[in-house]
Amino acid sequence: MSIEFGSLNLNEKLVSYLRQAKYKSLSPVQEKTIPLLLKNKSVVVKAPTGSGKTLSYLVPILNNLSEDLAQTTGIIIVPTSVLANQLRDVLLPFIKGYQNFSLMVIAEGKEIKDIVRANIIIATPDQFLFNLSHLNLRFNKYLIIDEGDMILFGGFESQLNEILGLDIPGVKALFTASIDEHLNTLVRKYIGAETLVDVSEKSITSKNVKHCLVDIRHVDKAVAIENFIKAIKPYKTIVFASKTADLLLIDQKLSADGIKHLMVYGGMSKREQKQATRLFNDDKCDLMIATDIIARGIDIDNVTDIVSLDLPYDLSYYFHRAGRSGRFDKKGTSYVFYNNDDTSKAKELVKRGVEFTFYSLQGSRLVKERDLNQIKVKRKLNNVLLEEEIRKNISHLRTKKVKPCYKKKIRQEIARTKKRHKQRIIKSNIYKRNHKEGTEFTYISKLPKNKDR
Repeated sequence: MSIEFGSLNLNEKLVSYLRQAKYKSLSPVQEKTIPLLLKNKSVVVKAPTGSGKTLSYLVPILNNLSEDLAQTTGIIIVPTSVLANQLRDVLLPFIKGYQNFSLMVIAEGKEIKDIVRANIIIATPDQFLFNLSHLNLRFNKYLIIDEGDMILFGGFESQLNEILGLDIPGVKALFTASIDEHLNTLVRKYIGAETLVDVSEKSITSKNVKHCLVDIRHVDKAVAIENFIKAIKPYKTIVFASKTADLLLIDQKLSADGIKHLMVYGGMSKREQKQATRLFNDDKCDLMIATDIIARGIDIDNVTDIVSLDLPYDLSYYFHRAGRSGRFDKKGTSYVFYNNDDTSKAKELVKRGVEFTFYSLQGSRLVKERDLNQIKVKRKLNNVLLEEEIRKNISHLRTKKVKPCYKKKIRQEIARTKKRHKQRIIKSNIYKRNHKEGTEFTYISKLPKNKDR
């Protein structure tokens, strides 16, 4: 049975506005966290992305706002200026519909000259410390660290240590989607948390997200994403790429083919990033391509599908990509593109408990395939055969007398041999697929060779 905000010890005006804003039932993380913060209990909260962590700390702060607009009630530390501005946008409707209060965002590019007098201060770690002398924190009640793991591992460890070591009044709370031993030690030392709220059930992403591995069979990623869109006709999709260079190539391809899309990456100005995110959130466009700059923390409504053109170097970011969909009670799907000869990261995710459904992209069709663990990739055999072929093909070039351009010819012959070898593997797999044989051939020497010597 769901619990409503009205059952908590909140002022009636706040409850009335939450109902008006369609915040009725509490999510599990809100149900466990809000009462603790209302009782001034320090807490560490671990919950999946999209579970409602933000409202878990905003409600207690809003419930205890001072009527004095110059008196600070809550300080919220977030890892990026994008998240700081987004949090501000979440709070602005409360000023109009609930209670007039003052709000200040201190992030990159914000120059503070006078003493900040605001009920709620939102800041990035470095800017908070840089402007500390301008802050009036005497009456503060809450110090919130949001996206704690991202702050810690995003290069702000020293700043986080310094902030938590300051003599700032108020209850301390840290919110995170994941927590390891390093972060746990930091929390025990500085937060002094009386309670750990863990509603993650050992999952960083919501159970509403379905995970799919898609073998694109060595097709160019730009072509693959177009075929994929034709195959599943997604409603609202974010496509992630780890490298900006790959993202720009996708952008060029989609633009050339007239496919409407938005793009967000680190090389854009903050204004351009914010504008693109707002247009996507307002359903002005249903396709966004992005780097991991928006993988963490940003709330975008009704995202149905996530596509990872590759897996990030830090696999924890995969969970945050996937967590852009399946938020709250909505369903979502996360697709990961891969090639059959590069499955190590995918297998690592399987070890971490991700349950994938397996597909291959065949033209503009998505076809269900076998389990990844059953796919037999005979790479060692292929390497042995390749080495034998290389030795054979360069043997006629070896002579006792050194000839002009000898090393260059050797390199060219090796390159040609590798190219033919790869082509025959691809042809073998196509042959197998077309003839529906039970065992995947990885090398068929009797297929006609290309005459490209």
